[in-house]
Amino acid sequence: MARKVILDVDTGGDDAIAIMTAALCPDLEVVGICTTWGNLPIENTTENTLRVVQLLGMDIPVARGASQAMVKTLFPGRLHNPYTPDFVMDENGNRIGYHDPYLPIPAATIKESDLCAVEFYIKALTESAEKITLIPVGPLTNLALAMRAKPSICEKIEQIVIMGGGHTQRNDTASAEFNIWCDPEAAQVVLTSGCDITIVPLDATHRTALTMDHARRFTEMHTPVGDLTAKLIEERITAYQLLQPANSTGELSTPIHDALAVCAVIDPSVLTEVLYTRVNVDMSGGYADGATIVDTREKQDQPKNCHFALDADIDKFADMLVNYLGRFGG
Repeated sequence: MARKVILDVDTGGDDAIAIMTAALCPDLEVVGICTTWGNLPIENTTENTLRVVQLLGMDIPVARGASQAMVKTLFPGRLHNPYTPDFVMDENGNRIGYHDPYLPIPAATIKESDLCAVEFYIKALTESAEKITLIPVGPLTNLALAMRAKPSICEKIEQIVIMGGGHTQRNDTASAEFNIWCDPEAAQVVLTSGCDITIVPLDATHRTALTMDHARRFTEMHTPVGDLTAKLIEERITAYQLLQPANSTGELSTPIHDALAVCAVIDPSVLTEVLYTRVNVDMSGGYADGATIVDTREKQDQPKNCHFALDADIDKFADMLVNYLGRFGG
């Protein structure tokens, strides 16, 4: 029987690849997709998510979620980080970034759910006969609000696999990864929920960065899904070349962060070094705001609350993407 999952996305590029991977994997049943703010405003992330579902030709509910953080925006100056731009303009005036405002596929004609994301979580989890796995790959606002509104939904959650955080890797501030930094309070609510949690942080996703050679494997599929995946990888490699340094080998590449979280649900062995430990989130508003504090001490003073991945298998990851995305139309 396929494992039921709900994705929570802020669709951009890597989210799109994650959605397609989950939807095309026969071992998963995507019962719904919640959208949130993050990579882009909620209007864009919802439209982009609908575009992907429409491209797939699948009947998957899309529920619009939060447009801002639970608490963070109440504090002036706490949200904006002017030091890490996510796009630049080239000499020809073209926008080059990790996430274009809209995915380069037809505009959605399908409609979003009448339920908001919080309502969708509560209804789906409460009414499901079996437990559901959640894969949030953006800020954790929707899930935290749902847990606060109806704590009993935690009993119906099989597992939560989060893309976010970092131990030795960060990408938004000197101390924090973007998804967690966007809504630290929401992340702390989820991490202290008592659910079975795995975190797929930057430490792991940067070890599975894909190259132009990988992109060609998707181009060779000659399908709309393959073409979109290749284009998104290529665009992200260009953006990383301008906005972040090349990886340690000097080969141009890009992490496809969110898809690794989906693959970790399908086959946990794609994560190759995983700590079971205590992780908290800094909510101070200072230099460490949004940092994931990973307790690596042998003797810890708080209960362990999650599995935290430090490494992953790039070859297995790439092969999994080729396998599942290659099923489109087959």
